[in-house]
Amino acid sequence: MEALFVYLLKVSISTVVMYLFYHLMLRRNKQFAFNRIFLLLILPLAHIIPWIQIPVREELSATTVHISGINSISSNSSEIIQQTSPSETINWIFLLALIYSIGIIICLTRFVLSYYQAFKLCKTAEKQQVEGQTVYLSEKNIRAFTFIDKIIIGRNILRHPDIKMVIDHEKVHLKEKHFIYLFMIELLSAFQWFNPATHILNKAIRLNLEYQVDAKVVQKSNMKQYQMALISMVSGRMVLPQFTELNSNNLKNRILMMKSPNNSKFSSIRKLAIFPILLLLLASLSEKTPAFKAAAGYENTLMASENALIKEKSSNNEIATIDDLTRYFSRSLKYPKEARKFGQVGSVTLYFKINNNGKMTGVYETQPSGQVYYYPFGSLKRDPFKYKDIVVVGYGNNPLTNPILINESNHHSRLYEECKRVINDLPRLNIEELKGKTVEIEFQFKLKLK
Repeated sequence: MEALFVYLLKVSISTVVMYLFYHLMLRRNKQFAFNRIFLLLILPLAHIIPWIQIPVREELSATTVHISGINSISSNSSEIIQQTSPSETINWIFLLALIYSIGIIICLTRFVLSYYQAFKLCKTAEKQQVEGQTVYLSEKNIRAFTFIDKIIIGRNILRHPDIKMVIDHEKVHLKEKHFIYLFMIELLSAFQWFNPATHILNKAIRLNLEYQVDAKVVQKSNMKQYQMALISMVSGRMVLPQFTELNSNNLKNRILMMKSPNNSKFSSIRKLAIFPILLLLLASLSEKTPAFKAAAGYENTLMASENALIKEKSSNNEIATIDDLTRYFSRSLKYPKEARKFGQVGSVTLYFKINNNGKMTGVYETQPSGQVYYYPFGSLKRDPFKYKDIVVVGYGNNPLTNPILINESNHHSRLYEECKRVINDLPRLNIEELKGKTVEIEFQFKLKLK
């Protein structure tokens, strides 16, 4: 669960950085179509960037796989890090997840209710032709707005002297299908409800759409008359925040934008600055996939000796004995970097099926059908006093300089992924007692101090 919060934090940072770029570099440009596309891409890009994987070359950090009777943990290692209460870790993670979920539910409920309110207005409105355009007249005291493919206006503004300009304004919204953009931004914003930058971004997208519509309307109308028509519409009306942007706060900005000069010669250069910003976000917030280089020392020596032993006892890329299989796990398992970072410890139980030719046919987290072989002894009932533990030991930093909060659980996705990786890479098992059976295997992940 903590990985979700890290992901949401990265999304928030990306959103803030990209919006700040728009606010400082693009906000005053009259290239409304370009600005609209950039603003609409901010949230999707912010959600995608943390998922992008960039390979990074780094050395294997110290990891020891301890299997009873096969190899031992280095004697000069300090004791396992003192664990915090699992209930404390679970409680605060559960509380944050609950708050986040409630926020999403509230936002989505508000989102649905606004659309339901507009739908009811549309159903009760009277269809008429006004200034050559089909509109829906509502008895409610409302401003004009566009809902999907319909223009809805209040009967109270039907006799307004500038009703044609109002209709022309909504016709642009209708033609440009701005409803789709509003739908997208409202839906995505619900998942970043806690981020103030998302709400500011939401307003900026709506305001940019109004800028674009204003620019098109004044091309065919008198600018001052159009501005006065907008001002006259601001006074007390029923507000539908999901669909209308006519209010005193943004009206001032819209009038200033209409009066402002066209773009400067540097506007194209400003747009190019987007690329270094995106590269910076990729470099800092994307997922780094280690391209490992074996480190010198104990780990390297251990891996080399085990590789030599397996080559000696196995042929044709096969594993011929239970001991060879045990050594395979010993040399292959690594403590995932992110799991160490978040102090993830616990056990991983997996099942893998072997066909009659010794080929693996699947890896499962729950017991599938078939006769179960308890690795490594194969007894029908596991004996806890004889069972040979596989313990993957990772090394963390000194708790005085870089403390690690131990997060103990029966299920951590990173630990499961590492174990599945190692099992999926298994060569052919030329072990008679395993052929045609389901194997159950358990791994223990623990952390020690360097």
